[in-house]
Amino acid sequence: MPRSYAKDFYIWRFFDQPVSDREADAAFYQLRSVNWKLIHRYAKRTKKPGFAMADRCYRIAADKLPVETPSCSAIAVTPYKFSKMTQAKRYALMQQLGDYPDLLRWMDVMADENPFFELVKSDNKIFFQVFNRCGRDWRSEYLNHALPPRLIERLSKEKEFSQTVKLIVTDNRLDNLQKSLLGVDPEKLDHQTTFFLAMNALRHDHPHLATFYLANAYKKAWFRFDKDKVLFWLAQTEPEKDYLKALSNSFDLNIYTLYAHEKLKTRWPRTATPSFKKKHCRYDISDPFSWLKVLDRIRGKKEDFLIDYSKHFACKNTEGHYAFIMERASHYRTHYFPIPYESAYEGLSIDDKALLLALARQESRFIPSSISPSYALGMMQIMPFLVKALAKERDEPYDLDAMFIPEKNIAYARTHLAYLERSLFHPLFIAYAYNGGIGFTKRLLTSRELFKKGEFEPWLSMELVYYDESRRYGKKVLANYIVYKKILGESIGVSEVVQTLTEPTRTDRFRNR
Repeated sequence: MPRSYAKDFYIWRFFDQPVSDREADAAFYQLRSVNWKLIHRYAKRTKKPGFAMADRCYRIAADKLPVETPSCSAIAVTPYKFSKMTQAKRYALMQQLGDYPDLLRWMDVMADENPFFELVKSDNKIFFQVFNRCGRDWRSEYLNHALPPRLIERLSKEKEFSQTVKLIVTDNRLDNLQKSLLGVDPEKLDHQTTFFLAMNALRHDHPHLATFYLANAYKKAWFRFDKDKVLFWLAQTEPEKDYLKALSNSFDLNIYTLYAHEKLKTRWPRTATPSFKKKHCRYDISDPFSWLKVLDRIRGKKEDFLIDYSKHFACKNTEGHYAFIMERASHYRTHYFPIPYESAYEGLSIDDKALLLALARQESRFIPSSISPSYALGMMQIMPFLVKALAKERDEPYDLDAMFIPEKNIAYARTHLAYLERSLFHPLFIAYAYNGGIGFTKRLLTSRELFKKGEFEPWLSMELVYYDESRRYGKKVLANYIVYKKILGESIGVSEVVQTLTEPTRTDRFRNR
């Protein structure tokens, strides 16, 4: 089979079997990409010198450092782990690692009585190693001081600066650092960094500066979603201009364009919900490699070919596949919202059904054999560790292959959503938890001081979610949810569903304890 995430997934499972080191090595060199999940399992099977040791060392916790072997301590230590160690252990570790000057350089900075003073004197590499990797608590305790303008100018030329800006802007405790970013020259910064600078300016009551950054971010945005995001915020900072109208003319369907259409009382972009009488097409929906062949077949093809090829999937069991191909054929000007595998939603309320469909559309576009780079599986993209936990809860055997059966995958997702909904009542927060975990969502709501009443809220909080994937994911699921609510006959307004985010009694239990 071709190198792919699907093949990597099966190799990962292969390493969990009692295979020989030669077989393990042969499989390892067929991988498309390597992650720590694979390395951990491979390390148990190979006899390559140092491989198993490196894996064991990497996994050593902060409270176990230093260990007896200096080379192992060198592999294990990171700025985050170092920040969690006692002063005595830090000193012992630094004594042990005298032959590792590159490590000692950043450890010297963190171990100093005034680490911020040492950090601003260091070179760019040390600055980013410490600042971007030290951990939120240590950063807020020791580094929340204004950055000198000349240092910012120097750092802004490096690609790592984008992560620095995000860490500063999305942490409410770093007010002094945030103020030092007001007025940063965005010329050499990417779209996302410039956009964060705009949000930072709004948070500190500088709307004109925010407008300047937003105009710059719009020029740099590549994806239509990002352009629409900027237009939305320009409409907030300069409501007298025609930004909402420009936003309503976008071909994309997202939370920002839905808002513009609602305010202007104009029609949404074109949507479609395919429905076929024929039950089954001659296609194995549960085979990940069959889907890879489809993707390869449609890659780079023009509209006429795609429309003709989509007819192979004009059946109830492949409505998701059909929608995927036809959306591409329309150049994403028609937005497909299929409702495949109807029997799997029996017993759900319209609201729960809309949420489940919204998640599925974002997770996999309703492709039952989907496998992500992290091995999330099936239509609802359920991680293997969660499959195991849900199987136990449902008193069923642990079977990863069953996750490629859409009805089974949806059933597991329903069990998981029932758990999430014990603490979360709003589709956006449930989406955050589904993507980033309920622990992440709890921390987001209780320690980040987001989604409180205030100017530009709760939209501003939606832009300040610190985990990139969940921030984007949540907004896309929320838009899907609003569309599916309308399709299912229970329309809900964008403003209505967004505004409740600042009302804890209507959104979650975490803020009501």
